[in-house]
Amino acid sequence: MARGELFPIINVDAVAPVRAFYETVFGGAVDYRFPADGEPVYLTLRIGPSTLGIGLGTGPAMYGETPLPATGHAVDLCLYVADLDATIAAAPDAGGAVVVPAGDTPWGERVAYLRDPQGTMLLVIQDT
Repeated sequence: MARGELFPIINVDAVAPVRAFYETVFGGAVDYRFPADGEPVYLTLRIGPSTLGIGLGTGPAMYGETPLPATGHAVDLCLYVADLDATIAAAPDAGGAVVVPAGDTPWGERVAYLRDPQGTMLLVIQDT
C-alpha cells in the first residue's frame, strides 16, 4: 500500500461471512491476512484499486477499547461497480440485503444501497 493511501477497516464479530460477502458481491481478493494460518482475525481485500480492511472487533484494540461492530448505520462505504444490477442480485445470496433498489439520481448517477452481513451500509454506484 502506498503512503498517503486511506482505507477503511470494518470491525465485525465474524470475519468469514463479511469476507465472503465482499468477495462474492464485489470481487474482493485477499491481499493480506493475520494470522497467516487458521482463521484470520484481520485481513485486507483488494477491490479494484482500493483496499478494505476487515477486523475481528470483539476484544480491545491497541488503543484499549473494544471496537463496536456495525449494528446499524455507523459508516457508509461508497463503491463504483461495472454492473450495478449484477451487484444487487448477488447481495442477498451472499448474506447482504438490498436496502434501496437501483434508481436514478437528480445528479445523473444510478445508485442503490446495500447492507453487508454485519450492518455496514454501502452506497453502490453504476460506473459509467
